[in-house]
Amino acid sequence: RAERASERESRGAPKQGQRAKPRCCVGHPCRCRHRSFLVSRPSSAPSAKLARYRSTMLSLQRFSPAAILLVGRGVHAAAAATTTSRPTTCFTPPVSVPNETSEAIRGLSPPEVWSHFAALSSIPRPSGREGAVLAYVKKFAESHGLRWTQDAKGNLCVFRPGSGGGEDARPVIIQGHVDMVTEKNQNTRHDFDADPIILQRLPKGDDDKLWLGAKGTTLGADNGLGCAAALALLGADESKILPPIEALFTVEEETGLYGAADLDATSLGITGKSMLNLDMEEYGDIFIGCAGGGDSTITIPLGKEAVSAELSETIEIRVDGLLGGHSGLNIHEHRGNAVMICAAAVESALETAGEGSAALLCINGGDKHNAIPREASAILAIAPSARDAVAKSVAASETAALDEYGLLEKSLAIAMKDSSSGGDSDALTKLSAQTLLAVLRSLPHGPLKFSHAIPSLVETTSNLASVSVGEDGATILCSSRSSIGTALEATRDKIKAVAYLAGGSVARSKAYPGWAPNPASDILKVTKRILSKKLGRAPGVNAVHAGLECGLLMSKLGEDLDVVSYGPTITGAHSPDERLDVATVGPFFELTEEILKEYATKK
Repeated sequence: RAERASERESRGAPKQGQRAKPRCCVGHPCRCRHRSFLVSRPSSAPSAKLARYRSTMLSLQRFSPAAILLVGRGVHAAAAATTTSRPTTCFTPPVSVPNETSEAIRGLSPPEVWSHFAALSSIPRPSGREGAVLAYVKKFAESHGLRWTQDAKGNLCVFRPGSGGGEDARPVIIQGHVDMVTEKNQNTRHDFDADPIILQRLPKGDDDKLWLGAKGTTLGADNGLGCAAALALLGADESKILPPIEALFTVEEETGLYGAADLDATSLGITGKSMLNLDMEEYGDIFIGCAGGGDSTITIPLGKEAVSAELSETIEIRVDGLLGGHSGLNIHEHRGNAVMICAAAVESALETAGEGSAALLCINGGDKHNAIPREASAILAIAPSARDAVAKSVAASETAALDEYGLLEKSLAIAMKDSSSGGDSDALTKLSAQTLLAVLRSLPHGPLKFSHAIPSLVETTSNLASVSVGEDGATILCSSRSSIGTALEATRDKIKAVAYLAGGSVARSKAYPGWAPNPASDILKVTKRILSKKLGRAPGVNAVHAGLECGLLMSKLGEDLDVVSYGPTITGAHSPDERLDVATVGPFFELTEEILKEYATKK
């Protein structure tokens, strides 16, 4: 390609100051919305652009051609090679997509959506550290001549003019969050601040569906797929019938909706009054309401003492293999909580060992506030004479847990093994160990109340999300949700009461509001009618117990904001079991296009 580019340059290079015909990075006439560039070099000298191109091609030789998002003004993703009636989409900045990811999306449709999703998956984007992915969106917008704004929190809005006759229509907001939950399996080596997510096609199961997952980590389809769809629409050909689009990319959603909470509507310049939130996970259903929520962080002071010489062995009691999952979408299923199960197993082991024969050094488990803990472990110092009794106690705890959860938690395991960690650590005093374990076993967790109006709808829940033991005390994180504000605060009061009984303290995050359903919504009527035709049946219209940004965004953008939420089918969100139903991505994107096409007629 570099040789051909050099030959073209020598034969027909534009003269200095001439405007070159837009071409993509591989030299083909480009159908995307590329801006042409001025040639300001002497025609006899090698161009800096060509030199950079040659250098980049050499550096990318280690990747397969299908795996490279090529460089230049934009980059073509692997999926864009698929035949499609839509124009080829070009991206910026250059992003190298791992070979495995390119193979996973090869041939999938719509290619422009999958191309963006592959690129987003290759950019680390943990909550609070979204700088790289926001830079990707900005560069993409600039390469398409689109204006963008950003507020102090980092929320980004990209503006696309209407097209295909929709130039004078009212703008529509398309909204998603760029951050993702960062969970991985215990045996997976992955740095979420540096490593790309590796996409892979999963073996077909009994449903004979094609599912996409990630290699040992969360997939990030929540909400990477929604953002990919928004980018594909922003880059659509100018002949596409679309209203003006205000694509809002929020930050820090997964850690508490902090981006939406601090959104500055004035600096972003958002004017739309109709919004499509692309952050739901059940294709075929439309969501028009959600629960509010808030976190409680408990600090329990702990007394410590030196480990006695008699306690010469150090062991680990570990709980793993649980499903985990989303603390809003899956909490009503009564899945096992690894922290609570581990606390029960440790309490039993200490009692079985007997006075002076065992001591607790630490207990840790869980991670994210919105994920049900899948794994937890505790380190104990024990006397050799108590080893057999403790082992039998751990085995009995596993049997008890399987009796309670085994039909659902088929991979649940509680095991005891020797440990090399904690050997130089002090032990918790007997009273501190008893207090901490009692707190972990007493805190509210799971569904606490179902709706009286809609008996199948969970109304109030709480998630004991994590515990960690430090030098001076233990930190416990709880995340509570409710569609009724007073019930939410009552639940957080119960958490505070348990903490106070243990001599602890509580810090509460500011609760975020729920989203009250509006069955008379115009955008709901439009979405329901279009989706009904696509499904051949009436879609479900629901409220969700998970926390969506819609309620907060309405408080920022105006209570008259008309909103629906939907998305492709995703299961196992917030865990390494997260997977995406590939067959629902195309219909989800087409639904969005058709809704926007109708709104292009609304002046």
